[in-house]
Amino acid sequence: MAGAALRFAPVLLVALAIGEGYAAPGVSPPGAKGEGAPVLVWPLPPDPPRIQYLDALRGSGDFKKKPGFWKKLLLGADRDPGVALRKPYGVATDSAGRVYVTDTGLGTVVVFDSAARAVRLLGQKGQVRLQTPIGIALDARDRVFVSDADLDRVFCFGEGGEVLLALGADQKLQNPAGIAIDRGRGRLYVADSHLHRIFVYGTDGGFVGAWGKRGSGKGEFNFPTNLALDRQGNLYVVDTGNFRVQVLDPEGRFLSMFGEAGDAPGRFHRPKGIALDSEGHIYVADAAFNNFQVFDPAGKLLLFVGVVGKEPGQFWLPAGIAIDGSDRIRVVDQVNARVQVFQYLKDKGAGPPSAPPAAGPGSARSAGGPAGASGEGIAKTCSRHAPRECEVVVRQPE
Repeated sequence: MAGAALRFAPVLLVALAIGEGYAAPGVSPPGAKGEGAPVLVWPLPPDPPRIQYLDALRGSGDFKKKPGFWKKLLLGADRDPGVALRKPYGVATDSAGRVYVTDTGLGTVVVFDSAARAVRLLGQKGQVRLQTPIGIALDARDRVFVSDADLDRVFCFGEGGEVLLALGADQKLQNPAGIAIDRGRGRLYVADSHLHRIFVYGTDGGFVGAWGKRGSGKGEFNFPTNLALDRQGNLYVVDTGNFRVQVLDPEGRFLSMFGEAGDAPGRFHRPKGIALDSEGHIYVADAAFNNFQVFDPAGKLLLFVGVVGKEPGQFWLPAGIAIDGSDRIRVVDQVNARVQVFQYLKDKGAGPPSAPPAAGPGSARSAGGPAGASGEGIAKTCSRHAPRECEVVVRQPE
């Protein structure tokens, strides 16, 4: 894992400040709308691209065939709005590639099934109706676990939407938020933001234990919000009120932590979702910075992606983040009511970045720094590039 991180780092550090991306000519990526569309990647050239924008999920309209001019004229516009995300928060995928999104505005889970070209809802029928679904994760059998911050429970849904388990009554959960499942150990981890603890259950419903208390010491938490696991079963906890990420072993013992409060790259202001890719890089979404940052396993910043906005690769209050087995990255973009989809691009042959050009006249501008950052780190990085290269360059394919 360490070797993989080293391959990632030298390429990305040179372009650290370029958060807004580069639209390069080329073939449209899988899932991109429109043949020959420019490909949006991070970081800027001449460094090899590491993150590529693919598409966005918004609702059932994603799978509808748009009517032609004459059909619109004769039949009128389609007045059926279908299902559209309203205030999404968490995201997860199953073994068939279906995407599950919790939506606190709709009070349900929206399921995107690209194979069936359909969208369905989960958690609005039967004996349980979700109110404020937050965290979501799937076990080895593709059973769907959802935390509800108002109902103070974690529910397990079967394939048909039936409730199989309801966890948390005996432990008196008060605000369950992010959840994560260790499929190998059959464990469910639940972050309770009000109790400042991590609760551990078996995926069969049995209670295993609870870790932590409120505080700022090692293994203590201040409003933990989101969780992720690495391949060794170590648990990554977004300790939002302490502006850090803590790493615990499978038995809850403290291993390490990184992060601090601030508005410079590599620091946190309002950290939310967290996920790891196949090489162990750690992705953390920050709702205040309107981006996600990528760290190596030691917590060293490699790259960040995003600025505030509504265009592809831009965010307005990003929340949950999930990475599937193909290193496809899905980031919930709350206010823009969508889930943006990216791809981590592996390149084992990538060498160190080429020497940057000398800075041109005038001051360099960073297009991708966190909100309000005048950070020295951004200025130093951007000064290594010509000012043009610190801005978004859009090139249409030839």
